[in-house]
Amino acid sequence: MLPPSTSPATPRSTCLLRQAAIVLSMAACDLSSGDGDAGSGDDTGGAVACPLNDAWEPNDDPEDPTDMNWDSADKASAWHEVHDAYLCPGEDDWYRIEVADLGYTVHYLYVRALVKDAGLCGAACGEPVLAAGPENAMTIEVYRADTHEPLIAQTADDGVLALAGSGDDYADGLLLRVHSDTPTAEYPYRLSISMRNYEGEDECEC
Repeated sequence: MLPPSTSPATPRSTCLLRQAAIVLSMAACDLSSGDGDAGSGDDTGGAVACPLNDAWEPNDDPEDPTDMNWDSADKASAWHEVHDAYLCPGEDDWYRIEVADLGYTVHYLYVRALVKDAGLCGAACGEPVLAAGPENAMTIEVYRADTHEPLIAQTADDGVLALAGSGDDYADGLLLRVHSDTPTAEYPYRLSISMRNYEGEDECEC
């Protein structure tokens, strides 16, 4: 026979109350709830985390953009492409590109952006076309990097943007902001940025 316990028995109701208190205290300390600063959006205009972000992060602030290098540059033109970007709901993507080192005498900037698998030249060239709608809405803005002065901007809801600007304001560093006015918009996108030392136009040739 076992010896009698030297401590008084604990009532079952008391044990249950203690277990409930422990569970509640753990929930109160749960760091994965998303209620902290990381999801507050104070610095990013309401950006929230999403599972499919890209290798360019973090770049949701004009003071900490992704620095982009020219893929190719010569005396006539320079270009850079981003194939694997992703926009989360409420997010800003900021990019910076340097121009002064190109040594151009004139500056013509061309920016192209495509949401998902949209084609720049559309159905006439047999390329994919997205239905216009808020889920495909995108805005691109270009600023002077030194003064944050806005230069050009465009918004489209069919997943295809093509904007251009020229002049002395484009002769130094530039900031590009990619975002959507649709709070729930979420998609992969592609960017093409070109700077030219001559005036010219891009045309779709099928």
